[in-house]
This record gives sequence, C-alpha cells and structure tokens, in this order.
Amino acid sequence: MRTLIIIPAYNEELTIGSVVALARKYGDVLVVDDGSSDRTSEIAQNAGAIVVKHETNMGKGAALRTGFDYALANGYD
Repeated sequence: MRTLIIIPAYNEELTIGSVVALARKYGDVLVVDDGSSDRTSEIAQNAGAIVVKHETNMGKGAALRTGFDYALANGYD
C-alpha cells in the first residue's frame, strides 16, 4: 500500500520542516506550497517532502485538489 500525506502550506517556513519530518514516519509526504512568499518550499524539500508549488495563493481547497490529483497520477492508494 502506497500512502501519501498531503500538506497544504502557505508561509509556513517556521514549522514545515518538523511537520514533514514527523509525517514521513507514516508515508510519503507531499507539500503543496500555495503561493508562499517565504522559504516554505525549500525547507519542506530539504526535510524530505515532495513539493508542488502554486505561483499564487489559490486557497486550501485548491491546494488539496492539487495534492489529490498528484496522488492519483502517481499511483498512491
């Protein structure tokens, strides 16, 4: 069984690293950076997450849809 943990994030550079590190214990981690203006993407990637970045903030629902689309396209259960 392939599990993907989807984390929508917006300007979360202070906490994203530890959240990703903890979540990796349970499956692969995808962070959908929803147009952050800080280092959220960089820190998430360095912590071991797969990162997809929206160029502009589109909201949590759009970030989750992006995550679900990624999961379906990449064979996650």
